[in-house]
Amino acid sequence: DAIVLFESSGIHSNGVSLARKLATLLPQGYLTPLSDGRLFGEALLDPTLLYPATLEAMAKAGIAVHYAANITGHGWLKLMRHAKSLTYRFHTLPPVPPVLAFIQQHGKLPDAEAYSSLNMGAGFAVYVRPQDAQAVVDIAATQGVRAYAAGVVEAGPKRVVIEPLGLEFGAEDLN
Repeated sequence: DAIVLFESSGIHSNGVSLARKLATLLPQGYLTPLSDGRLFGEALLDPTLLYPATLEAMAKAGIAVHYAANITGHGWLKLMRHAKSLTYRFHTLPPVPPVLAFIQQHGKLPDAEAYSSLNMGAGFAVYVRPQDAQAVVDIAATQGVRAYAAGVVEAGPKRVVIEPLGLEFGAEDLN
């Protein structure tokens, strides 16, 4: 299968406790500016992007979703929650929203910790036939959602491999 990632709108529902703690440590707290000029507290209030309309449009187009994963708590580890032992290999990453880059930087989170606990720009994943991946990206765009044909499912041990960052998470990381 191909893995298509749908963008996140920011922090979504995970990492909020870390963000609150971080705000208490910053001299300007929630009023600390981000790289995009917005305030930290303002960005934390961004509504969570939801994907039902995109999934409905995919179904109407006849695209079968073989598996889907909401990327919340446990971040990208959620991508290997399927019962089968398979490898999920990513060659493309969505942009990291400024609020998450800020949390990673100021929380001093290495990439492994950030990607195993935050969505880091990917809010939802669908696993589809490789020939359907571009159609999913196009359908998502009609719904106002950026999507990325970002990876593949391979035979192999249960793991997530994020090639651009040199990261690998195994089944033991889910525990």
